[in-house]
Amino acid sequence: MVKIPESSQSRLPQSVVHVYSLHTDPFAQPGRGDAGGMNVYIARSIAAMLSADDNLRVEVFTLLTDPDFEHAKPSVQVPALLNSYRDRVRVHQVLIPQALGARKNQLAEFTAEFAAQCVSLACWHPQVIHAHYWLSGVAALGAAQTYAAEGTAVPVVFTPHTTAAAKDARRSPDEPEEPHARYESEHRVLEHAALTIVNTSLEGQQLQDYYGADPARMRVIAPGVDTGIFHPLPGVHAEHEGSDTHARVVFAGRPQPLKGPHILVEALALLPADLHVELDIIGKSSSGYELDLLARARDLGIADRVHLRSPVPADILADIFRRADIVASPSSSESFGLVALEAQASGAAVLATDADGLRFAIENHKTGLLVAPRTPQRWAVAIERLVRAPRLRLTLGANAAARARSFSWEATARKTLCVYSEAITGRHQKMTCLVSTMSFLTTLTS
Repeated sequence: MVKIPESSQSRLPQSVVHVYSLHTDPFAQPGRGDAGGMNVYIARSIAAMLSADDNLRVEVFTLLTDPDFEHAKPSVQVPALLNSYRDRVRVHQVLIPQALGARKNQLAEFTAEFAAQCVSLACWHPQVIHAHYWLSGVAALGAAQTYAAEGTAVPVVFTPHTTAAAKDARRSPDEPEEPHARYESEHRVLEHAALTIVNTSLEGQQLQDYYGADPARMRVIAPGVDTGIFHPLPGVHAEHEGSDTHARVVFAGRPQPLKGPHILVEALALLPADLHVELDIIGKSSSGYELDLLARARDLGIADRVHLRSPVPADILADIFRRADIVASPSSSESFGLVALEAQASGAAVLATDADGLRFAIENHKTGLLVAPRTPQRWAVAIERLVRAPRLRLTLGANAAARARSFSWEATARKTLCVYSEAITGRHQKMTCLVSTMSFLTTLTS
């Protein structure tokens, strides 16, 4: 694995990058449906790369799955975040009628058609394809195969964000096992991608251990945080600052077992009677999972202390973090944990599972506390500890805000541009590998 130095050359002469995000629109509202930290990562890094390199053009491709778009046509858009770069960016909403209404676990069958449409809809010929998540990785290999057949080598850069093996290694009994087809696909994408970007060295080690990935073709690039939005504000304090009996705990993200809001509901019911702790769950699933959480809270007799909130824009979320006494990230697995980083940048005291990338997002006992094992009993102990220690909450929040300033999307963008340049320079080496990919793609989609 290689860490990209800050001083690396990042400008590319008149380069075109295609970004594939098949299963989720990078510019969708985080915390709703399948939109989460990965969406923030893609959107913010694209904006930062366009800002860093005036010669860069970017095309983003995502699959329409909302059944309300039954009569829609493929469209090209420029999101508000990228409006300043509208001449150099295109966002394609790819329409495959059979995919409308499809669930995430059904999307693998559409990767070949998605790849074909990405090639045919493109406004600019790519020099590199950046695939986010395994579904996009499979599609990117298909598109690269098409370009190779036309005599042009287009390397694929792959960012997994999460893998089947990492999820299964830490999944709890109420989380479904990942399908075998995903394991096979991730193996193949890691084998044929020119370079793979990982958030942390631990993620890179996991790819080696679980998939036999080549460390020489991995690049470690940490995500950033927008400190222009997520930062403390003078005069804005946590709701129960100074109290050692009252607290508001905030969970922000996709409500699903992997993210662990059920752990918090169960933990609240275990707290001593003299503590008054409320839980805000900010997010909306596509399955109605959050309604099950409310039902469980009623069963436990704490319905009045568990509140569901709709996803909110980043500036409002930052204010919620500033006013939270504790922000909780009880995920079973995270490649990094952007919510934890954004909360810290806002000056919040953070509790997070002692797992994977959260160990890098949080400096334990300095900018937050890591919790292990991932059980309601242990989380109840951790919550009680912070509630009863208001000065510790203040100290953790202050340290967290200071450390978060060392993470920036500008740095992430510069390093990512370096990876693109490296992939393009060595693109001729991948031509023979792409030819052998065809049989794999045919098997996967047959």
